[in-house]
Amino acid sequence: AIVAAAGHPAMAADGSPSNAQLLQLIQQQQKAIEDLKAALSTAQKTSEKAAMKAEEAVTVRDSESEEAWWKRVTIGGVIEAEATSTSSFANADSSDLALAKVELYFDANPVKYVNTHVQLLFEDSSNNITLDEAFVTLGDTDEFPAFLQVGQFAVPFGNFDTGMSTDPLTKTMAETKEASALVGVVLGDFTIQSYVYNGDSQRSGNGNHIDQGGVFAGYAGETNDVSYDFGAGLISNIADSDGLTSAAGAAATTLDDYIHGVSVHGAIGFGPVGLRAAYLTALDDFTAAELAFNGQGAKPGAWHLEGTYTVDLMGKETVFAATLQGTEEALALGLPEYRYGGAITVGVIDHVAVTGEYLHDEDYDIGNGGTGNDAHTATVKLAVDF
Repeated sequence: AIVAAAGHPAMAADGSPSNAQLLQLIQQQQKAIEDLKAALSTAQKTSEKAAMKAEEAVTVRDSESEEAWWKRVTIGGVIEAEATSTSSFANADSSDLALAKVELYFDANPVKYVNTHVQLLFEDSSNNITLDEAFVTLGDTDEFPAFLQVGQFAVPFGNFDTGMSTDPLTKTMAETKEASALVGVVLGDFTIQSYVYNGDSQRSGNGNHIDQGGVFAGYAGETNDVSYDFGAGLISNIADSDGLTSAAGAAATTLDDYIHGVSVHGAIGFGPVGLRAAYLTALDDFTAAELAFNGQGAKPGAWHLEGTYTVDLMGKETVFAATLQGTEEALALGLPEYRYGGAITVGVIDHVAVTGEYLHDEDYDIGNGGTGNDAHTATVKLAVDF
């Protein structure tokens, strides 16, 4: 007889599996196969998802790398158009409409600690496009205080910041752009820089060498909404400034000796008010054959005082500026002895500004070789930066 235990199929009398047990074993194996198939299918789907995520990660990484490359390059510039009305020292009236300046620059950070700057410039006064600046800066003063700058740039002699449309007389006289090598150190608000270059002007019989340079020390920052900027510089040959080299002409390449120069400047801003002052001068006399004043060798200098007031008028940022400037023994440079004037600049829309400026110049006296006359210039300028 066949006896079945509760819940279990009965076995045959000879001990072999019954038909019911065989059926149960088959069903169990079938279920195990189905579970294995399901596990394999789940594993395959997981593997496919992982592969897709990895591919997406590579795509995103490549995209981010390309985006980061573009983020390391900055292109910008400014276009300025001017309308002017002028009365000269010779009492000659004239007016003009000109594309006064076009500036285009490229800044790039190809790798960490390396920055490059290239700037092209067109000015109506020269009517050609020039390579204004091009230099490489090695270092990151946020991580290490020292840096190296090599290339063509304006060396740190003089400070020419202004709220006016026209450059200050200090810049016309003493801005010095040369192919130079500069080492600087930044410690908080304090900066010191030293530079060397081979200038366009040379001492007679001394050959053509890297024998000119200078130093600059500055202190600039902001405390309790008060900004400040003070500095002083010494240059071994002020005759190598763009203005003085041009005025000296061929004599600039046969100087009796280099003409040392010194510059100081200070600026302070509190709220809407800004005040700045600058002074620079030669420390030695030129010979009369190099640069003359009143029949003797000149010792040129220039100074610049300025005040600005920034206010919001009808939703437009408006800057009022007033200036008082002067020169010393600079008649040969074609500069006035005194200048005063004012300007109003209105930010019409983002990146677009209109400036109205009036300047009054006074020439050197007749006894010093000038005309003793006055000159006037009124300017309206449209500037667009990008």
